[in-house]
Amino acid sequence: MKRGLVYFIIGLLAGIPLYYLLTPFILSPSATPVFSPEDDGHAIIGLIDGARSSIDVEMYVMTSQEVMDALERARARGVTVHVILERNVMDHQNDAAYSELAGNGIAVRYASRAFDLTHSKFMIIDGNVVLVGSINFSNAALHKNREAAVVLRDPASVSRFLSVFEHDWNMAS
Repeated sequence: MKRGLVYFIIGLLAGIPLYYLLTPFILSPSATPVFSPEDDGHAIIGLIDGARSSIDVEMYVMTSQEVMDALERARARGVTVHVILERNVMDHQNDAAYSELAGNGIAVRYASRAFDLTHSKFMIIDGNVVLVGSINFSNAALHKNREAAVVLRDPASVSRFLSVFEHDWNMAS
């Protein structure tokens, strides 16, 4: 009887910490919400800074120097970075981003004219995480506007985004 109680207590003492250590990995959510301006760009920069192999971005507007700096840091540490930008943005806002990114060795293309606009706003990290939502990579979207996005880790959803990005990349110029 005492021996059973001792094993029970040892199991309980070992099991509780193990439960709390392993739960985030076993039961991690497949969608995590991101809102701005509250997030202030931290989730986006964190995803970019955490990338190990690849970053694929399809973005309507990119004017945030913070995001461009993070993409350039990723490229400098050996991450493959591809960016598709919309060409027909008011005041040619993406021209500076295109020039800066391309000048720093990042593969960047303008979206295909097969669509009236490429209004997409998504980023794929390491082929297994997607950020998608209303958030442009602009100063206003990160710091002033009410924007919403989700970070997806669902393999089927990520696979679909990868397929669309590859299609759009091949059509882009």
